Amino acid sequence: MPYIHFTEDQKLRANSVDLVEFLRRQGEKLISSGQDKRLTSDHSITVHGNEWYDHAAERGGHAISFVQNFYGLTYPEAVTRLLNGEQGEVYVPAEKKEKEPPKEFALPPSNQAMRRVSAPAEAHQPGGTKRFRTEGTDL
Repeated sequence: MPYIHFTEDQKLRANSVDLVEFLRRQGEKLISSGQDKRLTSDHSITVHGNEWYDHAAERGGHAISFVQNFYGLTYPEAVTRLLNGEQGEVYVPAEKKEKEPPKEFALPPSNQAMRRVSAPAEAHQPGGTKRFRTEGTDL
């Protein structure tokens, strides 16, 4: 699924939609309950402005989370519905690169003099000597 980018302005506009008006446009019936409105299909849900609360589930939020929970939509679908079909910018994921086959192991060319350079352990210590010695030579 591609990533859909919504601007901060789009997110703010979607989250500030008046849920009472939105639900009426969706054909939902509402019952007055003081300053709030209750859904006739689910009396435990109250809405007021752009906020909602489900008293049975003890959770609530703003317009986007309501549309996600009540209609079972994903975040991009909920924002698009609240913005009357206004789409976000779709980002297509990058194609996966095929792995290159591992290179065949090959030994490095051999040293004709059979010499090795080694560093004593103290050469790697702070304040240690930085001398190297060469094995197999008279230096």
